[in-house]
Amino acid sequence: MSPVKYIELTRNAFSSQGFPPYEWVENKTAPFTPFRKELRECRVSLLSTGGFFIRGKQEPFNPTKNDLTVREIPKDIDVRDLAVSHDNYDHTDAESDVNCVFPIERFRELEKEGYIGELSPVNYTIMGRIFRLTALRNELAPQILNKLKEQHVDVFFLVPA
Repeated sequence: MSPVKYIELTRNAFSSQGFPPYEWVENKTAPFTPFRKELRECRVSLLSTGGFFIRGKQEPFNPTKNDLTVREIPKDIDVRDLAVSHDNYDHTDAESDVNCVFPIERFRELEKEGYIGELSPVNYTIMGRIFRLTALRNELAPQILNKLKEQHVDVFFLVPA
């Protein structure tokens, strides 16, 4: 099997839809903060870019625009109440088992087993495929970071869709 030419495929997908060239992130440096706690002492929060929302209680994401909104998902959610509104991936597996893109039940199990201290009371989903990199960096990321600080989250687990 030959490797997937992801960069080429992404460029072609963007241009075929009339979007400007994709802005790849280029990091000159990477900040490093040593982790000092044991996972069994940590509060963990999830973020999925899978576009999940609570059916009947939250607005679906708008996949036709750069939707920079966040959906808060309570720790004790019944995953059967979650739905997907994202048009850039096949959600067949996610609709069959939400945990493949938003592993909330797996993290509840890790909490119950004592592997992590606790799963945060609120977890998050956004719609990936955000083309406005500046808005993502300057608006959405700080908004999520503030929510994590308010919840005293130690570990942030990102699950890309």
